[in-house]
Amino acid sequence: MEPTNISLEVPHFAYLFGFIQTDGHLYNSTRNRGRLSIEVSKKDEDILWAFKSLIPFNSSVTERVRTTNFSSNHTSVVLKVYDKRFRDYLELWGLPSGSKSELIKPPSCSFSKVDYVRGLIDGDGSLGLTSKGFPFLSLVTSSSHIAVEYLELISQITGKVKTVNRNTRDRVYNIVVYKEDAQLLAKNLYYDDCLALPRKLTKVSEVLSWCRPSDMKRVNNRKPWTSEEDHFITTHSLESSMKVLSRSRNSVELRLWRLNKLSKQLVTN
Repeated sequence: MEPTNISLEVPHFAYLFGFIQTDGHLYNSTRNRGRLSIEVSKKDEDILWAFKSLIPFNSSVTERVRTTNFSSNHTSVVLKVYDKRFRDYLELWGLPSGSKSELIKPPSCSFSKVDYVRGLIDGDGSLGLTSKGFPFLSLVTSSSHIAVEYLELISQITGKVKTVNRNTRDRVYNIVVYKEDAQLLAKNLYYDDCLALPRKLTKVSEVLSWCRPSDMKRVNNRKPWTSEEDHFITTHSLESSMKVLSRSRNSVELRLWRLNKLSKQLVTN
């Protein structure tokens, strides 16, 4: 009998899906054959065993040794799930098969956002203390959909509107927050007893233990939106809004997203 409790509203599954979108690969072949594969470094293998216990279908965890640019004897651990029923869930939630870095999007159904984003951070993000000793939390992604979703979460948690553009070297978004904002994000994303990489949880402790020095001034870079700007971006093109309002593409897209969500909430209520 097929399990009925697989939902992205369940925190562990939301985290798993975010992790799969960064470190997993979905392969499909002929005659309904295929597999999900998640590969991590040997030091992170505990998370794969947690996934194996979580996924209610047959799966396997194996090791492999290969040569990389950094090591001639790199050991990694791979979780594989072949059951088509589980692959169907992943595709239903919006996971593309094959190369996916620019194609991934937030789930196409209701989901636990903080757990999903924590999965993304554990896969393609980092946190800790900078060389100067203050906290940071970052996410690197090629997907504009993921970038906008993450910026929306940053705004919800910190109360600040943050914008970012693709970098010129490799065309990815590198979204970084610092100091108290990083602490707020870390505290919300990595709550007590959450499923996460153990080494990331160690870094969370470092981030949360930081205290701002008395001689370090706060800088408020927030640029609030006005009702006139809201009206302008809803009645003009994206390019015009960026030029006239001196806003970045991400800033305008994020604001449009928030206005659209607010509009839907008002209709529902």
